[in-house]
Amino acid sequence: MKRLLSALWTPLFPVFVFLLCQLAGVGVVYANCSLSISLFLVEIFVIVWLLAGKKVKREDFHIDSSWRSRQFVVALLGAFSIMFAMNVVSELMGLPDYAMKTVIEVVKSPLGVLSIALLGPIAEEMCFRGAIIGGMLREGRDPWTAILVSSLLFGVIHFNPAQIPFAMVMGAVLGIIYVRTESLLLPIFVHVFNNSTAVVQLFLMGDAAEDFKMSGVIDQRYLIVGGAIYLIIGVAMMYWFARIPKSRLREEIRSRKSSYSQERLHDMSLALERSLMERREWWESQTVLLYHALPDEVDTSLLLSAALESGKTVLLPRVDGERLTLHPYDPSLMQSGGYGIMEPCTPAFPESRYGEIDMVLVPGMAFDRRGHRLGRGKGFYDRLLPNLKKAHLVGICFPFQMVAKVPCDKFDVKVDDVCWSV
Repeated sequence: MKRLLSALWTPLFPVFVFLLCQLAGVGVVYANCSLSISLFLVEIFVIVWLLAGKKVKREDFHIDSSWRSRQFVVALLGAFSIMFAMNVVSELMGLPDYAMKTVIEVVKSPLGVLSIALLGPIAEEMCFRGAIIGGMLREGRDPWTAILVSSLLFGVIHFNPAQIPFAMVMGAVLGIIYVRTESLLLPIFVHVFNNSTAVVQLFLMGDAAEDFKMSGVIDQRYLIVGGAIYLIIGVAMMYWFARIPKSRLREEIRSRKSSYSQERLHDMSLALERSLMERREWWESQTVLLYHALPDEVDTSLLLSAALESGKTVLLPRVDGERLTLHPYDPSLMQSGGYGIMEPCTPAFPESRYGEIDMVLVPGMAFDRRGHRLGRGKGFYDRLLPNLKKAHLVGICFPFQMVAKVPCDKFDVKVDDVCWSV
C-alpha cells in the first residue's frame, strides 16, 4: 500500500495543486476581478511553486548540444501534423465545447492573450511534463508509463469534452518530446504555437469563432482524408523521433563527452569515486570486480588503490576471444590489451569462485534509472554478468551519460544500481 501511495503521489500532487489554483482563480473572479487576472495569477503561482519547490529542475530548460536540427524539425513536423489531425477528429466527434465563449471573452484583453498564449503553456508543461513525467522518471518509473499517466491527467484536467481527446493525444506527443530531449523547451514551443494559433484565430474571427467548422470550408470527405494522411505522417515522424537506435545514442553520448575537457572529466571521476566509496555495498564487500578505465570513462584509479589498501580481493577483466575472464589485480603486472585497455597478466580467477564476488563496477556508454545499460556494442559484459549471480552490480558513469531510456534487447543485462551524481 505504501508503494502504491508513493507511486500515485508524484503525479497527483502537482495536479492537486493545479486544481487548487484553478479554484483560487474562480474565487478571484467572484471577488469582482476579471477571468484574465485570475488566469494570470494562477499561472504565475504554478510556475513559481514548481520552481521554488524544485518539482521542475533547472536542467529541464536545457537542450544538449548533441541534438541536430534535423531531429528537431522531425519532432515539430510530427507534432504539428498530429495536432491538425486531432483538430479534425475533435470536430468529427461533435463533442460540446463548454469553454469557447469564456475563451473568446478572455482573449479580448492583453492579459488574457498573455495568459492563454504564453503563460498557460509554460505552466502546464512545467506541471504535466516537468513535474509529473520528470518526477516519475526520477523515481525509476518506465517512461511510457509516465507519459501515459501525464497525458491522461492532462486531458481530464481540461474538464471540457471538446478538448479532452485532443489534450490526451497531444499530451502524449509532448511527453515523448520531453522524454527524448530531456528538456521542456521544445514541448513549451509546440504548446505555445498551438495556443497562439488558436488565439490568433479567435482574435480575427471574434464571436463567429464559436460556430466555425473546418467542414464549412473544406468538403468533409477531403477533410477526413487529409486528417488521416496528416495523422499517419505525424505518427510515423514521432515513431522515428521516439525510437532510439543504439548507434544513435552512442553517437549522442560521444558528442556530449567531446564538450568536456580531460581535466573536467578527471574532477568528476574523483567525485564519483568518493561517492561510491561511501556506499554500504562498498564497505561490506570483500571481493570486487572493477575495471581499468579508458580515457573517456570514469577513472577508477582511486577505487583500485583504496580497495587494495583495505584488503579487498580486487579483480579486473581481460578480453579472451569473445568473452571476459577475471584476474586478480596487481599494479606491477599490467599490459595493454587488444582494445587499448590495460589488462592484468596474473593467473585467471577460477570460475568456480565467481560466487565469492560481492560487488561489480560496470562501465557503459549510457544508463537509465531502471538500470538498463548501453555498452560499446561488443556484448562482453552481457555475457559475463549472468555468471555473477550473487554480486551487486553497480553501473558508474558521468551525469551526462544518464538518459531517460536506454534501448535494450532481451540479452542485455541490467545493473542493480547506478552511480552518476557528482
